[in-house]
Amino acid sequence: MNIKLRDEYLLKRRKKRISQKELAEYLQCSQSLLSRYERGECGMNREKEKRYREYIDQK
Repeated sequence: MNIKLRDEYLLKRRKKRISQKELAEYLQCSQSLLSRYERGECGMNREKEKRYREYIDQK
């Protein structure tokens, strides 16, 4: 996911009040990994990125 899109989804997640903990549990990853992903420090595989976006869009 490109940086601009990642930032947009971070803002969407915060606006919808979806916690990192809630989203990390759904994605079956650690909260720290999700935090690093949202800060652009690491990537996620395509399937997790897709699930990340879908979860935020559906809430």
